[in-house]
Formats: sequence, C-alpha cells, structure tokens
Amino acid sequence: MQQSIFDKFSEKWWDNDGPAKLLHSMNKTRMFFIQERLLNKYYSLKNLKTIFEKKKILDVGCGGGILSEALAKKGANVVAIDASKSLIDIAKERALSQNLKINYKVANIENFKTKNFKFDIIISLEVIEHVDNYKLFLENIFSLLNKNGIIILSTIDRNLFSYLSTIIIAENLLRIVPKGTHDWNKYIKPYEIVKHAEKFGIILDKKAGLFPVPLVKDYRWIRTNKISSNYILSLLN
Repeated sequence: MQQSIFDKFSEKWWDNDGPAKLLHSMNKTRMFFIQERLLNKYYSLKNLKTIFEKKKILDVGCGGGILSEALAKKGANVVAIDASKSLIDIAKERALSQNLKINYKVANIENFKTKNFKFDIIISLEVIEHVDNYKLFLENIFSLLNKNGIIILSTIDRNLFSYLSTIIIAENLLRIVPKGTHDWNKYIKPYEIVKHAEKFGIILDKKAGLFPVPLVKDYRWIRTNKISSNYILSLLN
C-alpha cells in the first residue's frame, strides 16, 4: 500500500483545502449511502441511533478519521485502523479534543485479522485501490465480518474516464490530489469485487456512482446510477 504518500501530508489531513480535499468533500454523500444501507439492513432496529448502539463497526484504512468522526458524532461504536501512525496520532488528538469515543489503532487489515475480532459493519472507503492484492484484502475483511453483517466499500472503476479524471486531470493538471497517489492499474471494476465476494457467500446489496460537481471553492458529490469513475457499494452475508 502507498502509505508513504499519505504520511507525507498527514499534518494537512484536516485542511479542507489541502491534499485530502476531495475526501472531505465526498464524505457527506458517502454518509448518506451508509446510513441508507444500514437502515435497510437492520430495519427491525427502527433507527440509526439503535443500530449504532447495538452494532460493532470497523473503519478500515481510516486515515485521519474523516468517516470515523462522522459516525461517532451520531453515536456509533467505532474501531478504526490505519497503517499510518502519523495519521492515527492526528485522529486520536482530534477525537480527544472533541470528546469523541473512537478506538483508533495502528494496524493494517492483515495483522488486525490475527486478533480474531468480529464486526457487524465493516466500512473501507477509498482504500482498496491502494492495496497490492485486492482479493486478499477482501478476504481479510470477510474473515472479520459477523454473520448477518454488512460491508461498505468505495473505490474507483478502471476505465478510460477514470484515468483521465483522477490521474491526468486531478493529479497532473489541477493538482488537487498529490501526484502519485493513484495507480490506474490498481483500480477495480465493481463486478470484480462482486464476483470475488460471491465465492465467500457474500452478495451485492447496492451500488451507486459518485460524481463530483465543481463549486466555487469546493466540490459537491452527487449519487448517480451510472458508474463512470468513483463508486460505492454494499455487500451482505
């Protein structure tokens, strides 16, 4: 995984105009999807507050805590892991300053797996496109999922448009993403994730495209039925 790239800009992780700008801008749209799928999955619990109180959540590749904080502010019970100590340190400091109870740990999915913990909800956003072996990454996630659980992933489709938009434009021309962040060859098509998951009895629940709309100083991400580059999906066992 390209951890050194993220370590380099860890101190600017929470700068809304910094290197993680796009991650910040898309989090609201990703959260809407997450909440929708959790309510659909655990409809018998009636509301998000009850779901968050009763279900154990793992945030894989949490970075500086963008998603973990959003979940914790809604009362979620979150364990969050990342291989970058510098990012985890920043995340811990922020959680302490806001009195948020988030269990941050320096770990990757491979060594965390050996601790034999299980979770009801596992979320990994914009991470799988940075790993060397996405199939092994998925298998490690599957091994940590409780029965009747849900997995939510977001990543980037591998096609010509994603190459032009995320690497040529975002990295090389506009420089809104640090150069070298992405490797187009590691992008994953939705069907590749779904096909591998099915081998382990895990099936697709929902998928949606995520598309950025430029604003004056930021981006607003909209959810679409068509996947052109970024997408988010949920899987059930």
